[in-house]
Amino acid sequence: SFPRADVVNPTLREVILEAARSYPSQGRSNVGGWRSRNDLFHWEAPEVKEIGAWIMDCVRRIVEATAAPERFRGTISVVGWASVCRTGNYNVPHVHPDSAWSGVYYVDTGEPDETMPLGSCLELLDPRSAAGGVNTPGDPFGHPVQISPRAGQLTVFPSWMTHWVHPH
Repeated sequence: SFPRADVVNPTLREVILEAARSYPSQGRSNVGGWRSRNDLFHWEAPEVKEIGAWIMDCVRRIVEATAAPERFRGTISVVGWASVCRTGNYNVPHVHPDSAWSGVYYVDTGEPDETMPLGSCLELLDPRSAAGGVNTPGDPFGHPVQISPRAGQLTVFPSWMTHWVHPH
């Protein structure tokens, strides 16, 4: 979780909502709601710069942990956008083919509808069709992973994983 979420998120929320009022959705996987252009980390708001630097640090740590720092010789670049989901909005299953890692940071989760157990839930799916047949302790493979959103939470996953967001 982002350690300064309580301080930064209220302003981030207002900056994102102002952008959502200023131009139409650039929607791709979203059904309803609003999606910004892919220029989030170029926005001038200090709060966007702060969260961008924190996300970049998290991504760098993941790359170093998975690729080993002595083996990684490239440049890390991050592309980001903001999304606004309102009641009934969701994202269809998709992948990000031109990326190694994908992530979701929650600024505000709104008022969850307790009658919808998967409402606004991020779901990740292991794309390996035979992975569910592996019998291993804890049975970690082949099952969907469902992550309930919390403001300040960052979830990072391999971009080849099919993922979607259940209706808000």
